[in-house]
Amino acid sequence: MNLEKHIYTSSNSYSFWDVVKASLKGFRDSFYLAKQLAKRDIQAQYRQSFLGVFWAIFPVLINSLVWIFLQSSGTIEVTATSIPYPAFVLIGTTLWGIIGECINLTTQSVNANRSIITKINFDKEALITLGLVKFFFNFLIKIGLIVVFLIFFKIVPSIEILFFIPLLFLSIVFFVAIGILLMPISLLYTDISRLIPIGLQFLMYATPVVYAMPPDGIMRKVMLLNPLSYIISDLRNILTGYGIENPIFWFFGLLVTIVLNIIALVVYRISMPILTERMS
Repeated sequence: MNLEKHIYTSSNSYSFWDVVKASLKGFRDSFYLAKQLAKRDIQAQYRQSFLGVFWAIFPVLINSLVWIFLQSSGTIEVTATSIPYPAFVLIGTTLWGIIGECINLTTQSVNANRSIITKINFDKEALITLGLVKFFFNFLIKIGLIVVFLIFFKIVPSIEILFFIPLLFLSIVFFVAIGILLMPISLLYTDISRLIPIGLQFLMYATPVVYAMPPDGIMRKVMLLNPLSYIISDLRNILTGYGIENPIFWFFGLLVTIVLNIIALVVYRISMPILTERMS
Protein backbone atom coordinates (compact mmCIF):
# COMPACT_ATOMS: atom_id res chain seq x y z
CA MET A 1 0.00 0.00 0.00
CA ASN A 2 1.49 3.29 -1.10
CA LEU A 3 0.90 6.25 1.17
CA GLU A 4 0.59 9.69 -0.32
CA LYS A 5 3.37 11.98 0.81
CA HIS A 6 2.97 15.71 1.52
CA ILE A 7 6.00 17.90 1.99
CA TYR A 8 5.37 21.24 3.71
CA THR A 9 7.86 24.04 3.30
CA SER A 10 7.85 27.54 4.69
CA SER A 11 7.42 30.37 2.27
CA ASN A 12 8.12 34.03 2.76
CA SER A 13 6.74 35.08 -0.61
CA TYR A 14 3.64 37.23 -0.80
CA SER A 15 1.43 38.11 -3.74
CA PHE A 16 1.03 41.89 -3.50
CA TRP A 17 -2.54 42.08 -4.75
CA ASP A 18 -3.60 39.00 -2.80
CA VAL A 19 -2.44 40.76 0.36
CA VAL A 20 -4.39 43.89 -0.62
CA LYS A 21 -7.55 41.82 -1.21
CA ALA A 22 -7.07 39.98 2.09
CA SER A 23 -6.65 43.31 3.88
CA LEU A 24 -9.84 44.77 2.40
CA LYS A 25 -11.68 41.57 3.31
CA GLY A 26 -10.27 41.91 6.83
CA PHE A 27 -11.79 45.39 7.15
CA ARG A 28 -15.17 44.08 6.02
CA ASP A 29 -15.21 40.97 8.21
CA SER A 30 -13.99 42.74 11.34
CA PHE A 31 -16.20 45.84 11.19
CA TYR A 32 -18.68 44.59 13.79
CA LEU A 33 -15.89 43.72 16.23
CA ALA A 34 -14.28 47.12 15.71
CA LYS A 35 -17.60 48.88 16.31
CA GLN A 36 -18.15 47.01 19.57
CA LEU A 37 -14.63 47.74 20.79
CA ALA A 38 -15.02 51.41 19.90
CA LYS A 39 -18.33 51.60 21.76
CA ARG A 40 -16.66 50.03 24.80
CA ASP A 41 -13.70 52.45 24.70
CA ILE A 42 -15.82 55.58 24.21
CA GLN A 43 -18.14 54.66 27.07
CA ALA A 44 -15.16 53.90 29.33
CA GLN A 45 -13.51 57.18 28.32
CA TYR A 46 -16.42 59.36 29.42
CA ARG A 47 -18.18 57.21 32.05
CA GLN A 48 -16.13 58.50 35.00
CA SER A 49 -15.43 61.95 33.54
CA PHE A 50 -17.25 64.89 35.12
CA LEU A 51 -16.59 67.17 32.15
CA GLY A 52 -17.44 64.47 29.61
CA VAL A 53 -16.93 65.34 25.95
CA PHE A 54 -15.32 68.66 26.92
CA TRP A 55 -12.02 66.76 27.16
CA ALA A 56 -12.18 66.16 23.40
CA ILE A 57 -11.81 69.90 22.74
CA PHE A 58 -9.88 70.91 25.87
CA PRO A 59 -6.33 70.58 24.42
CA VAL A 60 -7.25 72.50 21.26
CA LEU A 61 -9.09 75.19 23.20
CA ILE A 62 -6.27 75.73 25.69
CA ASN A 63 -3.63 75.86 22.95
CA SER A 64 -5.72 78.38 21.01
CA LEU A 65 -6.37 80.55 24.06
CA VAL A 66 -2.64 80.74 24.80
CA TRP A 67 -1.88 82.09 21.33
CA ILE A 68 -4.88 84.43 21.40
CA PHE A 69 -3.66 85.86 24.73
CA LEU A 70 -0.07 86.26 23.48
CA GLN A 71 -1.29 88.08 20.38
CA SER A 72 -3.84 90.31 22.13
CA SER A 73 -1.41 91.25 24.91
CA GLY A 74 1.24 92.31 22.41
CA THR A 75 3.68 89.66 23.61
CA ILE A 76 3.97 88.45 20.03
CA GLU A 77 3.02 90.07 16.75
CA VAL A 78 1.63 87.74 14.11
CA THR A 79 1.25 88.40 10.42
CA ALA A 80 -2.06 90.08 9.68
CA THR A 81 -4.79 87.57 8.91
CA SER A 82 -7.79 87.92 6.62
CA ILE A 83 -10.16 86.71 9.36
CA PRO A 84 -10.36 87.49 13.12
CA TYR A 85 -7.29 85.99 14.75
CA PRO A 86 -9.18 83.88 17.36
CA ALA A 87 -11.03 82.05 14.55
CA PHE A 88 -7.81 81.79 12.53
CA VAL A 89 -5.83 80.17 15.33
CA LEU A 90 -8.65 77.90 16.54
CA ILE A 91 -9.21 76.45 13.07
CA GLY A 92 -5.47 76.07 12.56
CA THR A 93 -4.82 74.28 15.85
CA THR A 94 -7.87 72.05 15.37
CA LEU A 95 -6.70 70.96 11.93
CA TRP A 96 -3.18 70.43 13.25
CA GLY A 97 -4.52 68.32 16.10
CA ILE A 98 -6.41 66.20 13.58
CA ILE A 99 -3.16 65.54 11.69
CA GLY A 100 -1.41 64.44 14.87
CA GLU A 101 -4.28 62.17 15.88
CA CYS A 102 -4.34 60.50 12.47
CA ILE A 103 -0.61 59.77 12.54
CA ASN A 104 -0.78 58.28 16.06
CA LEU A 105 -4.13 56.53 15.56
CA THR A 106 -2.94 53.07 14.52
CA THR A 107 -0.05 52.86 16.99
CA GLN A 108 -2.26 53.87 19.90
CA SER A 109 -5.00 51.43 18.87
CA VAL A 110 -2.58 48.51 18.63
CA ASN A 111 -0.86 49.42 21.90
CA ALA A 112 -4.15 49.73 23.78
CA ASN A 113 -5.30 46.28 22.66
CA ARG A 114 -2.14 44.23 23.16
CA SER A 115 -3.91 41.80 25.50
CA ILE A 116 -6.61 41.05 22.92
CA ILE A 117 -4.14 40.75 20.05
CA THR A 118 -2.11 38.05 21.79
CA LYS A 119 -5.09 36.02 23.01
CA ILE A 120 -7.71 36.19 20.27
CA ASN A 121 -7.32 35.43 16.57
CA PHE A 122 -9.11 38.08 14.52
CA ASP A 123 -8.50 40.30 11.50
CA LYS A 124 -6.15 42.96 12.81
CA GLU A 125 -7.63 45.54 10.42
CA ALA A 126 -10.27 45.87 13.13
CA LEU A 127 -7.76 47.90 15.13
CA ILE A 128 -7.50 50.51 12.38
CA THR A 129 -11.30 50.68 12.11
CA LEU A 130 -11.51 50.94 15.89
CA GLY A 131 -9.15 53.90 15.91
CA LEU A 132 -11.06 55.59 13.09
CA VAL A 133 -14.44 55.23 14.82
CA LYS A 134 -13.07 56.77 18.01
CA PHE A 135 -11.34 59.49 15.99
CA PHE A 136 -14.50 60.51 14.12
CA PHE A 137 -16.48 60.61 17.38
CA ASN A 138 -14.10 63.23 18.80
CA PHE A 139 -13.78 64.87 15.38
CA LEU A 140 -17.48 65.77 15.27
CA ILE A 141 -17.16 67.52 18.64
CA LYS A 142 -14.22 69.60 17.38
CA ILE A 143 -16.04 70.55 14.19
CA GLY A 144 -18.91 71.73 16.39
CA LEU A 145 -16.48 74.05 18.19
CA ILE A 146 -15.31 75.50 14.87
CA VAL A 147 -18.92 76.11 13.81
CA VAL A 148 -19.53 78.01 17.07
CA PHE A 149 -16.54 80.29 16.36
CA LEU A 150 -17.63 80.87 12.76
CA ILE A 151 -21.09 81.89 13.93
CA PHE A 152 -19.71 84.09 16.73
CA PHE A 153 -17.41 86.01 14.36
CA LYS A 154 -20.08 86.07 11.62
CA ILE A 155 -17.85 84.30 9.09
CA VAL A 156 -19.90 83.03 6.16
CA PRO A 157 -18.31 80.27 4.03
CA SER A 158 -18.61 80.46 0.24
CA ILE A 159 -19.97 77.77 -2.06
CA GLU A 160 -16.54 76.10 -1.94
CA ILE A 161 -17.46 74.81 1.54
CA LEU A 162 -18.73 71.80 -0.46
CA PHE A 163 -15.08 70.82 -1.01
CA PHE A 164 -14.24 70.87 2.70
CA ILE A 165 -15.40 67.36 3.62
CA PRO A 166 -13.84 65.64 0.55
CA LEU A 167 -10.49 67.41 1.00
CA LEU A 168 -10.48 66.89 4.76
CA PHE A 169 -11.30 63.21 4.27
CA LEU A 170 -8.45 62.93 1.75
CA SER A 171 -6.09 64.51 4.30
CA ILE A 172 -7.27 62.15 7.05
CA VAL A 173 -6.77 59.08 4.86
CA PHE A 174 -3.30 60.29 3.87
CA PHE A 175 -2.09 60.83 7.44
CA VAL A 176 -3.66 57.60 8.67
CA ALA A 177 -1.61 55.82 5.98
CA ILE A 178 1.52 57.58 7.25
CA GLY A 179 0.65 56.40 10.76
CA ILE A 180 0.15 52.81 9.57
CA LEU A 181 3.58 52.81 7.93
CA LEU A 182 5.19 54.20 11.08
CA MET A 183 3.35 51.81 13.40
CA PRO A 184 5.67 48.75 13.12
CA ILE A 185 8.75 50.87 13.79
CA SER A 186 7.02 52.72 16.64
CA LEU A 187 6.09 49.47 18.36
CA LEU A 188 9.51 47.91 17.94
CA TYR A 189 11.39 51.06 18.94
CA THR A 190 9.51 53.19 21.46
CA ASP A 191 11.86 56.12 20.84
CA ILE A 192 10.11 56.67 17.51
CA SER A 193 6.68 57.00 19.12
CA ARG A 194 8.12 59.57 21.52
CA LEU A 195 9.83 61.53 18.78
CA ILE A 196 6.71 61.88 16.61
CA PRO A 197 4.89 64.39 18.91
CA ILE A 198 8.11 66.37 19.35
CA GLY A 199 8.67 66.44 15.60
CA LEU A 200 5.09 67.57 14.98
CA GLN A 201 5.49 70.36 17.55
CA PHE A 202 8.54 71.73 15.74
CA LEU A 203 6.91 71.25 12.35
CA MET A 204 3.92 73.30 13.46
CA TYR A 205 6.09 76.43 13.56
CA ALA A 206 7.03 75.85 9.91
CA THR A 207 3.34 75.65 8.98
CA PRO A 208 0.77 78.50 8.96
CA VAL A 209 -1.15 77.10 11.92
CA VAL A 210 -1.09 79.97 14.44
CA TYR A 211 0.16 82.69 12.12
CA ALA A 212 -0.30 83.42 8.43
CA MET A 213 2.41 82.80 5.88
CA PRO A 214 4.66 85.92 5.83
CA PRO A 215 4.86 87.89 2.55
CA ASP A 216 8.63 87.37 2.29
CA GLY A 217 11.66 86.15 4.20
CA ILE A 218 13.16 82.79 5.08
CA MET A 219 10.02 81.51 6.84
CA ARG A 220 7.97 82.03 3.71
CA LYS A 221 10.45 79.91 1.75
CA VAL A 222 10.34 77.21 4.44
CA MET A 223 6.53 77.17 4.46
CA LEU A 224 6.35 76.98 0.67
CA LEU A 225 8.53 73.87 0.82
CA ASN A 226 6.29 72.35 3.51
CA PRO A 227 3.33 70.44 1.95
CA LEU A 228 1.41 70.73 5.22
CA SER A 229 1.19 74.49 4.61
CA TYR A 230 -1.04 73.93 1.58
CA ILE A 231 -3.28 71.51 3.47
CA ILE A 232 -3.83 73.79 6.47
CA SER A 233 -4.20 76.97 4.38
CA ASP A 234 -6.69 75.59 1.87
CA LEU A 235 -8.87 73.82 4.45
CA ARG A 236 -9.01 77.00 6.55
CA ASN A 237 -9.71 79.12 3.47
CA ILE A 238 -12.64 76.91 2.52
CA LEU A 239 -14.15 77.24 6.01
CA THR A 240 -13.77 81.02 6.09
CA GLY A 241 -15.18 82.00 2.70
CA TYR A 242 -12.03 81.93 0.59
CA GLY A 243 -11.21 79.70 -2.35
CA ILE A 244 -8.84 76.81 -2.86
CA GLU A 245 -5.43 78.25 -3.73
CA ASN A 246 -3.65 75.02 -4.64
CA PRO A 247 -5.89 72.75 -6.78
CA ILE A 248 -2.91 71.07 -8.50
CA PHE A 249 -1.48 70.14 -5.10
CA TRP A 250 -4.72 68.34 -4.19
CA PHE A 251 -4.83 66.49 -7.52
CA PHE A 252 -1.35 65.05 -6.98
CA GLY A 253 -2.21 64.56 -3.31
CA LEU A 254 -5.07 62.26 -4.34
CA LEU A 255 -2.74 60.12 -6.47
CA VAL A 256 -0.11 59.93 -3.73
CA THR A 257 -2.75 59.05 -1.12
CA ILE A 258 -4.11 56.14 -3.18
CA VAL A 259 -0.66 54.64 -3.72
CA LEU A 260 0.40 55.26 -0.11
CA ASN A 261 -2.71 53.57 1.29
CA ILE A 262 -2.24 50.47 -0.84
CA ILE A 263 1.34 50.18 0.39
CA ALA A 264 0.27 50.85 3.98
CA LEU A 265 -2.36 48.07 3.89
CA VAL A 266 0.20 45.58 2.61
CA VAL A 267 2.80 46.59 5.21
CA TYR A 268 0.21 46.36 7.99
CA ARG A 269 -1.10 42.96 6.87
CA ILE A 270 2.39 41.47 6.64
CA SER A 271 3.83 43.07 9.79
CA MET A 272 1.01 42.31 12.24
CA PRO A 273 1.72 38.55 12.59
CA ILE A 274 5.35 39.38 13.34
CA LEU A 275 4.39 42.07 15.86
CA THR A 276 1.83 39.77 17.48
CA GLU A 277 4.54 37.16 17.98
CA ARG A 278 6.80 39.80 19.54
CA MET A 279 4.03 40.87 21.92
CA SER A 280 3.33 37.31 23.11
